[in-house]
Amino acid sequence: MQAAPKPPMTRAQKLRWYSEQLIADAAADEKVGNSETAITHYLQAAEILLLLAKVEESYSPWKIYTDTAAMCQKKARALIALGPREQPVPQQTTPAHQPALS
Repeated sequence: MQAAPKPPMTRAQKLRWYSEQLIADAAADEKVGNSETAITHYLQAAEILLLLAKVEESYSPWKIYTDTAAMCQKKARALIALGPREQPVPQQTTPAHQPALS
């Protein structure tokens, strides 16, 4: 996660910035196969965006917030539907100094 920008920001600007960071983190987690963390980040971002939409008075920003929140929820649902990824089971090898059991 990147540090927050330096200029003074309103609470709404901070929440927008944080939601963008959560979405970026979720995409990165999804890319490396960490679905559980990606789901959490997507859902947190959606919750923040819906809070922003709730207090927004203009249609255009409201539409952006709700559409982006819906996208986050859709991605989270897709990851949930895939289920947990199975980790490959490491194959055990017999150490050279021990004979294999028959």
